[in-house]
Amino acid sequence: MSYNPTEIPDDIKRVAEKFFERGQTVAETRNYDYAIELYLQGLAKNPEDTKKGHQPLREIAFKRMVLGGKKAGIIETIKRSTGKKSPLEAMLNAEYFLAKDPLNVTYAESIVKSADKAELPESLRWSLGVLLELARQEKKAKVSRLLLIKNLSEKLGEHYEKNDQADCAIECYQRGLEALETGIEAGVGSDHDFVGIQRNLAGKLTILRGKYDNSENFRDSIQNAEKQKEYQDKSRIVKGKELLSEMIDKARAELAQNPDVTGTINNLVDLLMQRGRPEDAKEAIDVLEKAYKKSEQYSYKMRADDVRIRHLTGKVRQYRDQLSKSPEDEELKSKLKEARIQLAKFELDVFAERISQYPTDRKLKFEYAKRLFKVQKYDDAIPFFQEASADPRYSVRAKYHIGTCFYQKGWYQQAIDILNEAIENHESSGDTTSKEMHYVLGRAYEDNGNKEECIKIYSKLIQWDYNFRDVRKRLDTLQKKE
Repeated sequence: MSYNPTEIPDDIKRVAEKFFERGQTVAETRNYDYAIELYLQGLAKNPEDTKKGHQPLREIAFKRMVLGGKKAGIIETIKRSTGKKSPLEAMLNAEYFLAKDPLNVTYAESIVKSADKAELPESLRWSLGVLLELARQEKKAKVSRLLLIKNLSEKLGEHYEKNDQADCAIECYQRGLEALETGIEAGVGSDHDFVGIQRNLAGKLTILRGKYDNSENFRDSIQNAEKQKEYQDKSRIVKGKELLSEMIDKARAELAQNPDVTGTINNLVDLLMQRGRPEDAKEAIDVLEKAYKKSEQYSYKMRADDVRIRHLTGKVRQYRDQLSKSPEDEELKSKLKEARIQLAKFELDVFAERISQYPTDRKLKFEYAKRLFKVQKYDDAIPFFQEASADPRYSVRAKYHIGTCFYQKGWYQQAIDILNEAIENHESSGDTTSKEMHYVLGRAYEDNGNKEECIKIYSKLIQWDYNFRDVRKRLDTLQKKE
């Protein structure tokens, strides 16, 4: 599909530029809220001006955040709803919210979706870059988000290719590949075969590169474009690091002046965690612990513990990755085992404490139960899963875990009953959760001697995923016994 953006008349472009110029002037006085409004008025006239509109607006958003600028409130959210609007209005409203909360990946995703609907290729190209940058910073990569980036990058690349804008097409295809690579590195793309999708997209990129092999000018332009992109990427990374360091210094100064303001504390912690160095994590913990001791607000301690959990999880991941390259290294095995024990113990202590602080919070009970389950404390985990199952958000997953606990204890009929209940209430069919529930159900039927039902479950599983766990081997064994 090719986009068909509306041509903006030159006189309208000039009006838009006046808004951008005025916005820049106002921003220099640190009146960032008014500057945001001016930039958005300019973008309403010419939404495709990335260099003078979208990019400087994003820079202003970060400067505003450093000075403790607040996120959009409830009234603003109602006033600037992104639903039931034209795609352009929805895009600008989402960009307003992102300007007020520049690290919010959900707002960036809304901009991308609206830019696609509005058929604004340049706005889409810019916003896809922002979305990928924020998606990479998420603690847990989201498959649907990475696939959205890949799909729209590929669609946009086809548009540019059709319009003989090969350098833009290459940039888009490469961004799609980067999104898939992010999923592969995070280990979340296996169910959707990110490697296979990546191979197909890489093939499309190779075809584009080789399409004009007989054209020296084309090859030269591509080489120049690639060199320019490489230079811009390096420059962007350097500038990004410099800007982040500058923002952290300003956030420290702001906190020194306003040490009791929650916004200044959280802004500094957000920026430190975005940079992500070990010393940044230590500083973030120190800032939060000082705030907790002074204010006795438990939310500060919770966040400090979250930073510690993130650090310990990183150590586990580091040793696991090293061990995958040196599987016979006994020292690495010992370090990985110790890191896992340390993480598990700390998480159990943290969530037990949180439940004592918030005894009615079913989400915390679900999270605590998962940690108990992980260390095989099934009798302790079951009551917490049962309490969490009363919340519709956790009902299916909690019952799946209860069923698995019953199975591990050898209570096969009880496991069968509750797993069937969980499967019946699960909305999706064939997704990861569904496959895991059916697998445990199949094992419970098998160990309970119900061969006929077991074969039915395993048969369904191999229709969804032929190589799922050891199902094929188990099914072969059962059918040979008939």
